[in-house]
Amino acid sequence: MQWIAFAALAALPVAVCASAAGQPPAPARALRFAAASKGDALAWQRACRRKLFETMMGGSQPRRVPLAPQTLRRVEVPAGGYALEEVTIQTLPDRRAHLWLAVPLSPRRRGPAVLALHGHGGTGEQIVRGQGLYWYGRALAEMGYVVAAPDIGSHDLQHPGWSLMGERVWDALRVVDYLASRPEVDAGRMAVGGLSLGGETTMYVAALDERLKAADSSGWLTTVANMRNGHCTCYDFPGLAPNFDFSDIFGCIAPRPLICEIGERERAPGGFPVGVAREAWSGVQAAYRAFGAEDRASLAIHPGGHVFVGTAFWRPLRAAIGTPTPWAPEAGSPTAEALRRGEIARRAFCRARALLDGWWAYRDPATDMTPRTLDQPVWAPNDNAADMFPFLFMTARYLRPEREPDLLRLLETERRITNRVGALPDWLDLNTKRWVHAEPDTRRLVFNAAEYCKDGLLPMTESLGQGPWTVRMVEMLDDIFEAAPVQSEFGSLPADDTEVNGDLLQALTRMHAMTREPRYLKWAERIADAYFLEVLPRSGGLPARRWDFARHAPIDTALSLNDHGNEIVGGLSEAYVAATTFDPPAAARYRAPFIAMLRRLLEVARNPDGLWVGAVRTTTGEVTVRATPDTWGYALTAVATGAMVTRDRTIEDAVLRALRAIDKPAYLEWNGADSYADSIEGGLLLLNRYPEPAVARWLDAILPVFLGKQQDSGVVEGWYGDGNYARTALMAAFYFTRGATCHPWRDDLRFGAVTEGKGVRLALRADRAWEGRVRFDTPRHRLHMRLPLNYPRLNEFPEWFTADPDATYRVRVDGGAWRTVGGAELARGLALTASPGATCEVEVQPAA
Repeated sequence: MQWIAFAALAALPVAVCASAAGQPPAPARALRFAAASKGDALAWQRACRRKLFETMMGGSQPRRVPLAPQTLRRVEVPAGGYALEEVTIQTLPDRRAHLWLAVPLSPRRRGPAVLALHGHGGTGEQIVRGQGLYWYGRALAEMGYVVAAPDIGSHDLQHPGWSLMGERVWDALRVVDYLASRPEVDAGRMAVGGLSLGGETTMYVAALDERLKAADSSGWLTTVANMRNGHCTCYDFPGLAPNFDFSDIFGCIAPRPLICEIGERERAPGGFPVGVAREAWSGVQAAYRAFGAEDRASLAIHPGGHVFVGTAFWRPLRAAIGTPTPWAPEAGSPTAEALRRGEIARRAFCRARALLDGWWAYRDPATDMTPRTLDQPVWAPNDNAADMFPFLFMTARYLRPEREPDLLRLLETERRITNRVGALPDWLDLNTKRWVHAEPDTRRLVFNAAEYCKDGLLPMTESLGQGPWTVRMVEMLDDIFEAAPVQSEFGSLPADDTEVNGDLLQALTRMHAMTREPRYLKWAERIADAYFLEVLPRSGGLPARRWDFARHAPIDTALSLNDHGNEIVGGLSEAYVAATTFDPPAAARYRAPFIAMLRRLLEVARNPDGLWVGAVRTTTGEVTVRATPDTWGYALTAVATGAMVTRDRTIEDAVLRALRAIDKPAYLEWNGADSYADSIEGGLLLLNRYPEPAVARWLDAILPVFLGKQQDSGVVEGWYGDGNYARTALMAAFYFTRGATCHPWRDDLRFGAVTEGKGVRLALRADRAWEGRVRFDTPRHRLHMRLPLNYPRLNEFPEWFTADPDATYRVRVDGGAWRTVGGAELARGLALTASPGATCEVEVQPAA
C-alpha cells in the first residue's frame, strides 16, 4: 500500500520531483509558535494565515469570484442512499476546479459535510467511489455526510508568483465555499480529511478556514527537514522554511479537533516515519496547550503503512459536526425511529441482493456453482460451499425468490458431483470437472464436511427450517463418524484439532436437539469427553490446538481466539448445554472442567478492555498474539452461554465488561470486509441477549463503513468470504426490522421496527405504491431446532420479536381499531398496502 501512494511520483516531471536533498539546513523560522497565552496564540494564528496567503498565493488572499458551478453528470447510488455528482466551479477568473460530490438522495434538512482529499496520483472520483487507498470518501458518504472531493494533484503551475500548493489549497478552499452554498449542507457543520498529499492539503485548508470544525491529516505529519529527504518538491515554496515548520501550520487549527495519523510501517528515510512525526507533534501540542485544548489533538499511530485509518477520527468528527441521518437515533417519535431503522435495513438488504447478483454473474454455467475466488474456478466444500452458497440462498429466499430454484439445483448438483468418499465432499475444478487433489485424504475430507455443516448448512437449517440442506448435513455428519480417523480411549474421533472438533460439537448438539437421534448426542459426548476429561486437565485448563490422543500430550499448545481455533470454546459450551438437558450425569462430569476453562480464559486471554487477545499458550497462559481478533464475539458468546447455564454472575460480569468497552476506536477498524462481517456478527449475537447501549452505538458507527466495502458490481473482495458479507448484511437488516420481512421486497421499501413493551411497532414507507405482506419472525430455536434453551451461539440468526404460533396478539394498522389475530397469521404475513411516500404503521402486542 505504501508503494502505491508514492509510485505516481516517478512519473512527474524531473524539474518538479527532484529531491531537495543536500540543501543547507533551514534558518530559524520567523513564525515559530512561541505564544504563552490564548490571546497571543490567536494573534499568532492571524499572522500565520496572512503570511500563508502571501507566500503561497501571489502576495495576498485572492478575491473570491462567483463559483458558477456546472454539473457534468449525476449517478445515483440507491443502496447507499446518496448520489454522485461531477461538478466544476470557478475558483479564479481564469481557473476552474473539478470535483466530485456525494449528496444524500432525500435530505430532510441541511446536514454536515466533509471535504475529503486524495494523495498523489489520485482523483476526486476515486475518493467518492472508495477506490484503492481512498476508501474513506465512500465510507463518509455511506455515513450520510455530504462529501466533496476535488482533484488536487496537478503539477502544472498556472499562475506566476503562486506555488503549486497555493493553487491546490485555493481550489480546496473554494470547494468549501461551494459546500457552504449547497442546499443540503449546514455551513456551520463542515470538516476535512485526507491522505498523503490530501493530508498535507488538509493541514493548509483547516489552518486557513475556520469554518472547518475538525480535521484528520493522515500520512503527512512531518518536518520541512524530512521533506528534503527524497520527497517530491511540490510541497515547497519561497517563504515556507524561513517562516514555518509544518507543526506551526497545524497549530493554526487549534483549538478545533485535530487527528494526525501515522503508520508504523511508513518508510524511512523519506516517507513519514513515526520518529519524525513525534518530533513535529510536540510543536502541535504546544499550540493546543496555549488554548487549553490538548485533549482535542490526537496523534494516532497505527500498525499499517501509508494509509488512512480513520478510527480515531470518527468520534471527534461526530462530536464536532454531528451524525447524519440515518445513523443517529431519532429522539421522541417511535415512528421516526422505526423509519430510520427501515432506511438502514433497506441499505443492508440492497447490499445482500447486489452481492447475490454480482456473484451469480460468475457462476459456472454447467453447474450454477460459484467459484472459490473470481480467478479460481474451484468448488471447495470448506470455503465457497460453507461461506458463499448458504447466504446466497438465504438472500434469494428473502430478496430475490426467483433465484431460489437455481440455487436448489446448485445444491443438488454439488451433492451429486463433489462427494469423494461416501458423502464426504472434495475440491472440484469447475472447468475440467476433475478433482483438484489427485488422491482423497480422510482428514481433508472430514475438515471439508465439518466446515460445510457448521458454517453453512447449520445456519440454513436454523433460519429456514429443515430442507434439502438438512439432508445434506445429515449424510455428511454420518459419514464423518464412519471415517473418523483419530483413535482415542474415548472412541474414534473426527480430528485431533480444535477447529474440526469444535465445528462438530456445534453441529452435533443442535442436530441431536432437532432430531432426538441418540447417535448425535453419543458422538458429541465422545468429543466432549476427550476434551473435558483429558485435554483440558492436561493442558492448563484450556484446549490445545492439536492433541496426540495416543501419547496423551499436546502437539501444539496454542489456543487461537480467532477463526481456526476458537470453535472449540463454543463447541464445548454447547456440549455442556446439551448434557444439562439430555444427559445430566455427563453434565456433572463436565461442570468443573467447563467452569475452569471459562475462568482460565478470562484470566489469561483478555486485554485491559476485557476483550480477547488473539492467541495464548494453553500450558503457560502466555499471550502469543495480542491483537484482538475480528471474531471477538464468537468465543464471547460461548462464555455468555456458560454464564447463562451455570448462573455464574462473575462470568456474566466479564461479558458485560467486554461489551461496554467495544465502543472504542480500536474496535472500529478491521482488516477487510470479511473481518468487519465477523466482528459485526459477533456483536449482533451478543446485543440480542445484552442490550448494551455501547454495542448499539458501535453498530451504528461501524455498519456504514462495512456496507461501503462493496464494489459497484456487487462483488466485495472477490473471494468466498464475500458470502459472509451477505450473511452479516442480512443479519443487520433483521436487527433493524426486529426480524420482520416484506414480501415482495423492493429496493425503495423502507421498513423498520422498534420494540414497545413486549410488542413491536413497525413503520413502512415506499417511493412507489406497494402491496404485499409483512411476515413476523417465529421462535425458530424451538420450532426449527427444538432447542431446550435459546442460548447465544455461533451461526444463528438472532430472534428479535417473534410471533408464537400458539399465542394470540392484538394488532392495529395506522392507528385504527385493535383486532385479535393468532401468531400463525403473523408468521404467514399481514396483508398491507402503502401509498407512495405515505407511512403505514403496524402495532403488535401480545393479547392479555
